[in-house]
Amino acid sequence: MADKLIDRIHRLYDRLDRLGRGREAVLVWSAFAVLVFGVVFLMGTLTSGFHLVDDWEFAKYVDWMTLEHRSLWDCLREAVGYDLTMRFRPLYYINRVLMAWIFGINLTTMSVVKAAEIVVALVSLYYCARHMKCNMVYAALFALTVMVGYQSAVWWKLGPQESYDIMMFAIGFYLLLKWLGTNKKWYAFASVGAFFLMSLYKEPFILLLPFAGLYVLYEEMAGRKVTVRELWGAVRRRLPYLLSIGLIFVAEMVLIVFVIGTNNYSYVGLDESVTVDQYVQAWSLAAHTDLKWYVRFGVLMLLILLTYWEHSKKLIWEVLLAAAVILPQCVSYSKTSMTERYILPCVLGFAFFFVIVGCNFRPLSGKRRIAYILCLFLMLAAHGRVVLREAHYFTYRGQSIRTMMESTLELVSGTDRKVLSCFAPNLEGNRTMYYWFRLHGYDEVFYWEEDENKINRSFGPREDEQAAFDEIDVIVMYNKEDRHWCYEPSLDLSDFREQKCGTITMYVRNGIL
Repeated sequence: MADKLIDRIHRLYDRLDRLGRGREAVLVWSAFAVLVFGVVFLMGTLTSGFHLVDDWEFAKYVDWMTLEHRSLWDCLREAVGYDLTMRFRPLYYINRVLMAWIFGINLTTMSVVKAAEIVVALVSLYYCARHMKCNMVYAALFALTVMVGYQSAVWWKLGPQESYDIMMFAIGFYLLLKWLGTNKKWYAFASVGAFFLMSLYKEPFILLLPFAGLYVLYEEMAGRKVTVRELWGAVRRRLPYLLSIGLIFVAEMVLIVFVIGTNNYSYVGLDESVTVDQYVQAWSLAAHTDLKWYVRFGVLMLLILLTYWEHSKKLIWEVLLAAAVILPQCVSYSKTSMTERYILPCVLGFAFFFVIVGCNFRPLSGKRRIAYILCLFLMLAAHGRVVLREAHYFTYRGQSIRTMMESTLELVSGTDRKVLSCFAPNLEGNRTMYYWFRLHGYDEVFYWEEDENKINRSFGPREDEQAAFDEIDVIVMYNKEDRHWCYEPSLDLSDFREQKCGTITMYVRNGIL
C-alpha cells in the first residue's frame, strides 16, 4: 500500500516537473500572490489602519513634512542620524521616510507594498530550493515553512524589518546559487549587492553572511575529500566573493560593537545580570508557544532520520550549515527568546535542514518517507491556522483603534475639549495619538503618567504643560481584549460613560453628546 502511494506521489512530482520553466513560473508567482494577497485582503489586515505600534513613525514623518515644512533630505538625515546613535538600520529608516513622502499616511498602500515583498520572498525562496535540487512540491514546502507561522505577522505589520530582509536574503542567495551553477560573474556581483542591502536593514540578518560564505565552500567541496589542502584550494577559487562577504560582515560588526555600541540592544545577547534559569525559562516558554510546532515536528522528523543512523552520520556538514544560521540567532535572542517576527531568519536553518536536506535524503523511503513528508504538511497546516488567527486579531485591533480615533475626533474637533491617552507604558500608542490627531487638525491630547499620578502633554513644544483631571472630556485606554493591556489606570471614572471600541475603551464625560 505504501509503495503504491509513493509511486503515485512520484508520478505527480514528475508531471509537475514537466511543466516547463515558463508555466512553472506563472504557476508559482500566481499561487504565492493569491495566497498572500488572499490572506491580507480576506482577513482585512490590508485596510486595518494604525495599530499603536511602529506605524506611528509614518505619521511623524508626514507631520515633519507638512506641518513643520521640513525637506525630504532633512527628514532622512534626522531619522537615520538618530537611529545610528542606537542601532545600525540606515536603509530601514531611509525606506520609511520615503514611504511617508510618497504615500503619506495611506497605510493601505503601504500594506500592499509589504504584501508584495512577501510574494517576492516566497518566490525567491522557492527558486533557491529548486536550485538546490528540490522538486516543485519540496521547493514550495521550503518557502512556506520559512514564511508561514507566527512569523507571518511580517505579512501585514508595517513596523518589522524582516519582510524586506528575508526578501533580500532570498534574492541574494538565489543569485549566489546561479553564480555557483553558471560561474557568470555578474551573478556574484548582484548577490553581494543584495546581501549588502540586506545587512543595512536589520542587524540579525548580518549574521547570515557567514552562512553564505560557508555555503560557497560547501558547494565547492562537494565530492572532494575534506583536507586542509582541498579546503584552501576551494577558498582560493572563490576568494573574491568570500572576501567581499567577509569584509561587509567584519566592517558592520566592528561598527556596531565599537562605534554604535551594544547597550541599546536590550533584547539581544548574553547578559551577566540574567541567570541561567532565566534563559532556560525564556526558551522553555518559546518552545511551548511560538516555536512549539517547529519543536514538536522537528523532534519527530529528526527521530525518523536517525533510524538511518549510518547514513545520517554523513550529514555532518549539512548540520553545521543549519547551525550556522540557527545558533547565532539563538545567541542574539537569548534574553527574550524567539517570538513572532524574531523567528526570522532562524527558521531558515530549520527549513534548510528538514526540507532541503531531509526531503532529498536518499535513504529515506517507504513508510518512513511518507511519515516524514506528512510531518512537514501537518506542521504547515498548524502554522496556517496560526496565520489566520493572528491576522484576525490584527484586523480586529486595527478596526478598534480606528473606531476609537475617529469617534474621539468627531467629539472634539473644532472644540477646546481635551483628550487623555492612557496607553503608557506603550509610548508608541501615545505617540500615535499625538501625531494622528495633529495631522487631523487637533492638538489637545494629554497623557496619563500612572507612576507620577500626573496628566502631561509629553510631546511637542508644550510637552511640560499639565492639565487637571476635571478638564479632561474624553479618556481612551486599552481593555483586557488588547494584548498591550497591563493595568487599569487609577482614575475616577464615575462622571464618564463607557464606550467600548473592541480592544480599546473610550470614556466620555457626561453631558457631552
